[in-house]
Amino acid sequence: MKKILTKILLILLLCIPANVFAQSNTKFAISFTGIGCPHCAKVAPVLHKKVDEGGFILIEYEIYKNLANPQILNNYSDKYGLSLGIPQLMFDKDSIESGDSPIIENLDTMVENAQSNLIYLPNGSSTSFEELKLSDLNRYPAIYSKDRAAIRKDLTKLKNEQETVIKNFIYADTVSEAIKDLSGKEVKETTIDYPAGKLTYEHGIEINGWQLLWNGDKVSNDTKQESESTTEDTDSNITFGKVISLGLADSVNLCAISILALVLISIITYNPGNRKKVLLAGLSFIIAVIIMYLLYGFLIIKAFEVVQSISSVREFLYGKLGINLILGIGAIILGLLGLKDFFSYKPGGVGTEMPLFLRPKVNKLIAKVTSPFAAFIVGLFVTLFLLPCTIGPYLILGGLVAGDGFIKALPSLILYNIIFILPMLATVILVYIGTKKVEDVKDWKDRNIRYMHLVAGILLLLIGILMVLGKF
Repeated sequence: MKKILTKILLILLLCIPANVFAQSNTKFAISFTGIGCPHCAKVAPVLHKKVDEGGFILIEYEIYKNLANPQILNNYSDKYGLSLGIPQLMFDKDSIESGDSPIIENLDTMVENAQSNLIYLPNGSSTSFEELKLSDLNRYPAIYSKDRAAIRKDLTKLKNEQETVIKNFIYADTVSEAIKDLSGKEVKETTIDYPAGKLTYEHGIEINGWQLLWNGDKVSNDTKQESESTTEDTDSNITFGKVISLGLADSVNLCAISILALVLISIITYNPGNRKKVLLAGLSFIIAVIIMYLLYGFLIIKAFEVVQSISSVREFLYGKLGINLILGIGAIILGLLGLKDFFSYKPGGVGTEMPLFLRPKVNKLIAKVTSPFAAFIVGLFVTLFLLPCTIGPYLILGGLVAGDGFIKALPSLILYNIIFILPMLATVILVYIGTKKVEDVKDWKDRNIRYMHLVAGILLLLIGILMVLGKF
């Protein structure tokens, strides 16, 4: 009887499928790199060749273009003693190399000696891939395995079944095994940047904030596909929510409305009762502001690109300090200045209003406005005087999108400027339809200026705190 029960038990055990995550001798490494770093460009092909050979999965954090990732390097530095330079590779707390030559020369030995199926996390703990929660990796890693990649694009919360599908995609031995359970938004051929150039993947699926890319077999026709799109990854961590938040913080700044009111008063003075000219002049002024602010956005992005081109400065700002931390501290300072103007208001506050010494020059310029064309020309020039009180949130946005380049950052800049001009547009419309007089708008501004500083200050303070904490 015992022999029969033993045979039955053995048969049952053989029928139970082996855990897909514990079936091989796979080694995991954490890599820190940067697009534009010459030393990283030497290491990247060697690492990816090792990945292609199989049995080695690379969890990579790019810290130059993706401005949220330097925080993770700081975390690993605190917990495991990593330096703050790049390139850097870590298998475990006793197997860490920094610099191109040490990594290239010691890679084979590091892989051979590494413990299988073990991942060291940013919080100082370690886990097996089987037990790993992908959210524990933090921020925006790119995970490379053989001929495929899993890249986090948004900080979403995965469902258990989504987590399993993504992990199986990463860990599976073959592409056919990796994609058999995939369903989601299909992505066509995708090119992503990496330190040695570009990587191209023939196929892709998006699953709740993760982009799964691969070469080889295509997902079968019976796989549910929501839609198709062609995409090129930019490693950008900017979202509409961030753009809208910064745009709102700038739009409640009353500098621009004050100047617009003066322009409209000048138009009405020279053209009494002519509402059409008031409308055209107001719109001309607003269009000029948008044009100039897009130009300023271009210059801001180029300035950040220049900074990134200087290796020592780039490594300090994007590696050791972290650009998100720097921008976050800047936002906190601007927020505190806004709160100061609420509790202790003085005209011409630093960083929140146009300096007093500039105001006579602006008034003299605006006094010459007698037509919509003149309003447009004045709008082009007067934005220079607006910069001291409106440029802060725009600089933060520029820093966040700088890694994408101007063309890819343009939609974010346009959205920001649309939000920025909404109060001005509302003012022009109200004056045109006769609901409000320009004097009413000016009086409302004077009565509520402290509260506008309060709103802007709170928004910028919250944004800054979230950036410093790595949550924005």
